[in-house]
Amino acid sequence: MFGGYRRRKLERRRKEALSAIRGEQLNFEAMVQRAQIAGDAVGETFLKSVRDRLAEIEQRVAQETNIDELDGLIDDAEQQGQLRAYICPHAEIADEGNLDIDVMEEWNVPKTVIARLRASLGKKLENADKDVESARSALRALFEEFDSWASYTSEYEKTMRSITLWLFGVTIVLLLLAILAFHFPRTILGGLLCAGAAGSCVSVMAKMPALDVSLSGELDAYQRRIFSRIAVGIVASLIGSALLGWGLFPISIQNQSFTDMLNACAASPAPSCTGLKTLILLGIPMLFGFSERALTSFERRVFGDLKGGRAKR
Repeated sequence: MFGGYRRRKLERRRKEALSAIRGEQLNFEAMVQRAQIAGDAVGETFLKSVRDRLAEIEQRVAQETNIDELDGLIDDAEQQGQLRAYICPHAEIADEGNLDIDVMEEWNVPKTVIARLRASLGKKLENADKDVESARSALRALFEEFDSWASYTSEYEKTMRSITLWLFGVTIVLLLLAILAFHFPRTILGGLLCAGAAGSCVSVMAKMPALDVSLSGELDAYQRRIFSRIAVGIVASLIGSALLGWGLFPISIQNQSFTDMLNACAASPAPSCTGLKTLILLGIPMLFGFSERALTSFERRVFGDLKGGRAKR
């Protein structure tokens, strides 16, 4: 089974690599045509070198059996494609570069990065009439930056989508387990735990970082932080439920407190643990798990009262 999955993954990546390489070939040939139309001289030796190298990479992709090597070949193809900057018509260099920067800005690339690119490479692009070689060099660097951000944004969206689907599935399972646990007095604590974990998962999904704020760490680091956020939500849920169950906060609705519902569902047998009480027992821990900050007001009230009591004494 795992062998079949790896083969499918390899073939899927191979198709992606071939598509990327053919895209680089098309972009390069389009730039050649633009240079010819503009009347710019294009060295045949240079053209043959890039074309041969891209053809060689395409052939290697068709034979490669390692996914990591396929990723490396995609990078090689992008580097060859970036060389089209050296045959870009000099009258179009500034427009070409500014267009790529505008596209990156539409991707939500951090504004600091966009500003840095405009300040450093943008000036050289605008000076193409006086120093065309420097402008083309800046354009190649911009193509490299563009390809890097294209890969990053694609990987970012894929990772966020995968995490969201995973968390959604886990949330559904946890909710079902919590509802089941509330029907058995001895597993009510497990139900509270599952409900809090479900709330934490929803909190993580609701607070997925935008691209422009996700660069403080790598995607792998963010995935590791997800588990810590869920753990904090679970702990906050259990603490909040314990405080309510303890009766420290005399909150009641229609003469029913959280403590009464816990006692009703924890009794054995539990004929009075109705669907409504089960729903409330499910919702309160989820609320604490969804926003552990809700526990902050409880903590402030508890320790604030204690400090006030000591001050009075």
